[in-house]
Amino acid sequence: MSTVAFWSPLRGGSGSTAHTAAVASMIGMEYRVRMLLGHGGAVGERVEEAFQTGRGALDHSFISSIDCGMDALERLCLNRRLNKENIRDYTVPLMPERFDFITGNAKKEGTLPGYRSSLLPSILSCANEYYDLVLMDAGCGFEDLDSKGDGALLNHADLIVVSLTQNIQALEGFFTGGQLPAALQHKPYIIVVGRYDPHSHCTLQNMKKRFGFKGSLHGIPYSTELLDAWNMKAVLPFIHRSRHVNSHQPAAAFYESIRSVTKDIMEQLNLSSSVKRMVRGA
Repeated sequence: MSTVAFWSPLRGGSGSTAHTAAVASMIGMEYRVRMLLGHGGAVGERVEEAFQTGRGALDHSFISSIDCGMDALERLCLNRRLNKENIRDYTVPLMPERFDFITGNAKKEGTLPGYRSSLLPSILSCANEYYDLVLMDAGCGFEDLDSKGDGALLNHADLIVVSLTQNIQALEGFFTGGQLPAALQHKPYIIVVGRYDPHSHCTLQNMKKRFGFKGSLHGIPYSTELLDAWNMKAVLPFIHRSRHVNSHQPAAAFYESIRSVTKDIMEQLNLSSSVKRMVRGA
């Protein structure tokens, strides 16, 4: 039905990939949707670092030698054999019947270099026929957006989540630099500010005033608990545990910020009214 791409203009430090993993986990926990999570990078990179995918725990040389992940989808798509009935066969289920994951390419340039920009939109269209929601980590930076496939992810997305920081030079570059990808010039997008410090002078309110931004803007604080969960490939159980913490515990602020971003995404895609939210604690 809908595709959301997560991307940052910054080469690092914004937490874009962590935001992708956390939002996907939140949706899996709190909404009854059939969702696919993937990315435009190589196997083992980006959001794959956040989860115990089963295959991801194996040797990458083994992964690259079997017919799975984006490599398989690209070949099937080129041969016109990919469809909504078989796309799930090449994914890893993280939450049965709710949350599937697609591993990256064995090579950064893809299985079929030169074809990625044309194949990825077809793959995403097929995924949208089976899944209610597709989330894609489109990486960071402007370099080689199209050749890496990340440009195609941005262009095909219905909504883009842009990760920034409170660094004023980075904010100036984004809001006034005039070098945004074409997709951001004609698509709706949400801005999230990673490692957000509410005590800084560069608050969300001041950002909106300074740059005249009237869209959705969220602050996501740094979380030591998320870092530890990431290192253990345990973001999904971390989000599950965080559902039950009280407001005084360290993970509470991070959890509530991710929950707010997730709610905004679902509302902008008009999915919140058609999807029954789960009861917290279920």
